Amino acid sequence: MPPLLYDIIRVFLLLSAPAAFICLILAGIALRREGGTVFWVGGGFSKHMLWAVIFLALEPTLGWFQFLGIPVFFPPGSTIGTPWLASIQQGISTLVQTFVVDRLAPILAAFFVIRSVLDTASGTGPLPSILSAMFLLAVSNTHALIDAWTPGGDRFSIAVGLTAMWNYLASRILPIAAGLAICGAVLQFAFNRPGYLRLILCAACFLTTSALWILIQRMM
Repeated sequence: MPPLLYDIIRVFLLLSAPAAFICLILAGIALRREGGTVFWVGGGFSKHMLWAVIFLALEPTLGWFQFLGIPVFFPPGSTIGTPWLASIQQGISTLVQTFVVDRLAPILAAFFVIRSVLDTASGTGPLPSILSAMFLLAVSNTHALIDAWTPGGDRFSIAVGLTAMWNYLASRILPIAAGLAICGAVLQFAFNRPGYLRLILCAACFLTTSALWILIQRMM
């Protein structure tokens, strides 16, 4: 294969990490559009999160072609030999990191904080906008976390990453959500407002999600 084609392949593989950053920022925006505290399965948030995992697991997933006996020409090494292609890759990566992630994402988070104030003034809860703002501010950490969940050299990296994401959601996020639901139930009860029983039920479901999943698997 000509060296130029090898360099083009290297460019696309190296740009998968910046593409994952873009997907995570779009996921943060979609999270607010879908309600903030909930998201649609198959909606914008889950779709962008899935693509972030796919981009970060792209290179090891291509090992499926070799496993199936399909000839795929992987470029040896990761250095781009063509100067103008190397400049394009470096420029796009720098633009995404320094402008989109370091500058644009915090500005979007700040706008969502303002939106939370406006939501409160209009009589709705500020929590959806605040959660979206927190997600956007943690884009770099989320990117690094997903990257660690998608091991290199494993053609099952996408499935491994999605499994790790599920375990993180069930073991870390849902217990925090259960605590917030209990706090909300206490406030609802203290101000004599309806809905506190629903929040208590939600907290119980959050804490037993893993057990419910195991029960469903045993029943099938």
